[in-house]
Amino acid sequence: MAFNKETAKNAGEKSSRKGTPNKQTKEIRDAYRLLIEANLDNMVNWIEKISKDNPEKAIEILIKLSEYVVPKLNRTEIKDITTLEDAAKMTREERNERIEELIKKHQDNKKHQNN
Repeated sequence: MAFNKETAKNAGEKSSRKGTPNKQTKEIRDAYRLLIEANLDNMVNWIEKISKDNPEKAIEILIKLSEYVVPKLNRTEIKDITTLEDAAKMTREERNERIEELIKKHQDNKKHQNN
């Protein structure tokens, strides 16, 4: 089959576009979000019950759940600070400036990933 204007058009209609979410994936995510929202009170109770017998396991579960809410940071983002002591030596203004730099860098990275 020759690649021409018509076949290119048909291929474009059948393929998914980069950055366009899959309809089924979106529906599954929405259903999961609704399930979690409907069970927030239960989840608090479950975590409290687990923490009574095994606080370490409760923390582990909270960390795993947080991955769905809080984005993971790249380890390379904090390249200027090698130790906690270095960060502690910074003034509040320097820390705030660094945070703003990292936020801007993160937003720029997201823009480049989406293009």
